[in-house]
Amino acid sequence: MKLLSRFKSLTSSPRRKQFLSLIVFSTSYMWFKNFSNSVLNPHFLNQGLSLQQMILGTTLFFSSPLILQLVKRKYSSRKSWRLAPIISLLFILMIIRIFSVWQFYLASIIGGLAIIFFWLPYNINHFELTPKHRTGLSSAILFSLISLVTLTAPLVAGFLAQINYLFIWVLSGVFFLIPFSLVKSQRSFTVSYSLKSSIREIKATRLFIFLQGIWEAMIFGVIPIFSLYFIKSPLYYGTYMAYLSLMGILANLLLGRYTDKKQKRIIFLYPLTLIMAITTFLFPLAISRIIWWIAITGIIQFFAPLFWNISTAMIVDAHLNLRQAIPAREFVLSSGRILGLALIFINFKFQSKPTYIFYFLGTAMLLYPIILFYNTKISKKYTYL
Repeated sequence: MKLLSRFKSLTSSPRRKQFLSLIVFSTSYMWFKNFSNSVLNPHFLNQGLSLQQMILGTTLFFSSPLILQLVKRKYSSRKSWRLAPIISLLFILMIIRIFSVWQFYLASIIGGLAIIFFWLPYNINHFELTPKHRTGLSSAILFSLISLVTLTAPLVAGFLAQINYLFIWVLSGVFFLIPFSLVKSQRSFTVSYSLKSSIREIKATRLFIFLQGIWEAMIFGVIPIFSLYFIKSPLYYGTYMAYLSLMGILANLLLGRYTDKKQKRIIFLYPLTLIMAITTFLFPLAISRIIWWIAITGIIQFFAPLFWNISTAMIVDAHLNLRQAIPAREFVLSSGRILGLALIFINFKFQSKPTYIFYFLGTAMLLYPIILFYNTKISKKYTYL
């Protein structure tokens, strides 16, 4: 696989084994999560949930990790990585048959806890094992693997769910066993932080992280849920989800390698964020026409992995103490996502097919390059790679 053939240049031999083990573990976990999650929205629709209720459930899903970080500041890597798949499996068991919308909301709150238990120690471990001069390539490997999983898992899940959703529930239990069994081979460490000092640590990037979180309501709320206006079959829905991941894989990896050579990642953020902002403003045109919807969401999903790759690498480069920076990043991201998703929910109160929200989300993304330019060229307060 060409993605991992470049791994030898990423890190030294002792760390290479740890990194490869981490990649196998994370890929198995992402497969377990994506296999079931990629076709859940058609299932929720068939269970009688409305799109507005799904948006609220997604808002609660991203609220619980923020609340968790307010009450818990110390995490053991292996304990957290064991809890993440257990929580995700519990979420699946709770939504197989939905008798009440409150059951769905409770499941969403519980399911969201897995975000912190998995990604907080994972991101720290991933980038601690990465040499500074290979941050872009390492970030590209992470997001390319995510794209690869989200390309294949929805196709398999959509095909099986079209036959019977029982296949999804049973195989999810089987796939749960793989990441759970691989935890014992992962690096053991503890993350302990003060939320106040952690947020202070990311002073140079926290506004960018918050704006990113707001805009990510597009990825986690608008696109997967609003697609149900057009696509209700699990087979077609899974195929559509796979389509959205198709083009970002190769472009993401190539750009990650190129930015390592240039060591000036922020120059790529200007065109990326501008394109994503403009495309977000075009969504009101797509909400009633499937051809426009497929085209515009395809553009967004092409550029989003590139944006995540470079913005994540920029944050890692800007902060030496990852065990303080990563927890704050997760907290601020959750805050932004909650705001964006809550506003989508409110927009339903005024429109049956919300369009006002796209102007807000587009503006949030448009502020990203404006503030970046101000910080680096006008105030010269911060320097980013």
